[in-house]
Amino acid sequence: MICKKCGCIIERDMQECPFCGEPAEGGRDDLMTRFVGDDGAREIRESMPKLVALQQLDDVPAGREHMLAELRRLQGYFSHIRGKYATLGDLWLMRSQDVEPLLVNYTIGGGVATLFFYLILTGFFPGVPWTFFFAVWLGVSSVAFVQAGKQHERRKAKLDADIRGIENEVREFYNQADHCFLPLDYSDPQVIKELITGISNGTITTFREVKL
Repeated sequence: MICKKCGCIIERDMQECPFCGEPAEGGRDDLMTRFVGDDGAREIRESMPKLVALQQLDDVPAGREHMLAELRRLQGYFSHIRGKYATLGDLWLMRSQDVEPLLVNYTIGGGVATLFFYLILTGFFPGVPWTFFFAVWLGVSSVAFVQAGKQHERRKAKLDADIRGIENEVREFYNQADHCFLPLDYSDPQVIKELITGISNGTITTFREVKL
């Protein structure tokens, strides 16, 4: 975002301009926004469906054998959507690895690109002042950084929307399970398999002993 008063680049989530102290006006179209275009992240987030509410859990079966029988039944039920759990894991990993662009990187990159352009230009027009270099540097760095930030926000919003869609599918399937006593986090067939193994050999006595 660009400060409307002094033109300084304002990092995301900052409340005021670090140079002149002008309050940041996030979410409003400024000159830079109109130049590089809107990221569309707000529209994506506004169109996201609400998270499906979960059904109330059934009572935990009494007795070891009854517990194992019910776990095997639920494992068979949730195995029909085991691909959804894998997809969710991949999307969560992608979101955790999506790093916000850093201003310093674009400032350095913009300076190198501008210097290269400036040296070529001065070969043809020796009288080009250094002020031209700094003006172009500021412009190139600003546009590149803001554009990268908008792309990051749109990518993040799209990932959130994809995750919400898969989560709701899993939740809807989860809500249709008969006599389900497992919390949603433990409904992954792989986790149920670990529960069955642990309860069978006595190393697990509670859900919380399973490492998710």
